[in-house]
Amino acid sequence: MRYVKVLLLVVLIFFSLVFFFQNQAPLSTAMTLKLNLFFVPEMTSIPLPFYFIVIVAFFVGALLAVALLVWDKMHLTARYMKTKWRVSSLEREVAKLKKNLDGETARGNFLRKVSQEKAQAIEAAPAKEKAAPAAEEVAAPDPDKA
Repeated sequence: MRYVKVLLLVVLIFFSLVFFFQNQAPLSTAMTLKLNLFFVPEMTSIPLPFYFIVIVAFFVGALLAVALLVWDKMHLTARYMKTKWRVSSLEREVAKLKKNLDGETARGNFLRKVSQEKAQAIEAAPAKEKAAPAAEEVAAPDPDKA
């Protein structure tokens, strides 16, 4: 692609040179530019060759195009950096939330484990209490019968 651009630029320069050499007489005629605004006195330039005006207009257009491209590049770079900063900020927030979630999950797992152990202990305790008095009742003599 780079070679195609260079080739097109060379062809453009070649045709521009051919144009200027073949049209030297008409392009050499002198022109005087005028600026007539209603609130400012009329201004006129010195007589300038037409080719000079064409070349100056070309370079002014090229400078404006480059200025607009640079402005656009700076604008896009600023948007890119702002978006990149926002993405990194959101990634930090996600990492922080994951860390909090992992901590809560670990704590939740610990609490669930402790509560399950307590529930098992509570369920096992009445079974032992019920089983123990039954054994005592069977083993103990009835005082009324004696």
